[in-house]
Amino acid sequence: MKRRMLSRILSLALAAMCLLPVLAQAEEYATVQGGGLNLREKADLNAKVLGQYWTGTWVEIVEKGEEWCKVKVAGKDGYMMSKFLKAAEADRKMYVRTNTGIGLNLRKGPGTQTAIITSFPIDTEVTVLEKGKGWYKVKVGCYEGYMASAYLSASKAPAYTKPLDAPVTATMKNINGGKVVNFRLYPGMKTKIIQAYPVGTQVKVLEKGELWCKVEIEGKIGYVSTYMLKF
Repeated sequence: MKRRMLSRILSLALAAMCLLPVLAQAEEYATVQGGGLNLREKADLNAKVLGQYWTGTWVEIVEKGEEWCKVKVAGKDGYMMSKFLKAAEADRKMYVRTNTGIGLNLRKGPGTQTAIITSFPIDTEVTVLEKGKGWYKVKVGCYEGYMASAYLSASKAPAYTKPLDAPVTATMKNINGGKVVNFRLYPGMKTKIIQAYPVGTQVKVLEKGELWCKVEIEGKIGYVSTYMLKF
């Protein structure tokens, strides 16, 4: 009888513990050092190799050991030798930075042949999940995918336009002889066109740059080539 009571009390105690909120542990990351490092199925040099990862690849540390660490990398779980893992920097924030002002594609996989999920404009903040050779796995808002590392920087891109002390009015013109001028979502000749407006349309210029102006038209804000505006 006493044993039954004790067993029941223990069961209730365990159940109560399960109901307690679980404290979230901070994620710990490390980077691969010293060339290609094998991810193994078990903590053994003779264990099956699940993949090989180059210097700079970010891995999530699941369990730390003196000789081996249990890790997660590229969606795989396995073991890597501790001596080839270096604690990753705490700040994993980077920014989209292209030289043309055009946004950067977020892809399903590491490579230009993989499908494009969406794209993001310059200065978009991304969180780096894994660093690989030429491609980083990143998270932007609710999206996860891969971006070319060459176009990610620890600092924001230089401004393409400068704010004016006060908005000024300008009139659209077309130096190529056309009848319309493109009003774009971002600065850059390959960025999305919001709408094409006829020559002579007046716009409110909010910021001015050598190549692009940030303007407002009919309550919408976007960009027009500076060469297509008459001040």
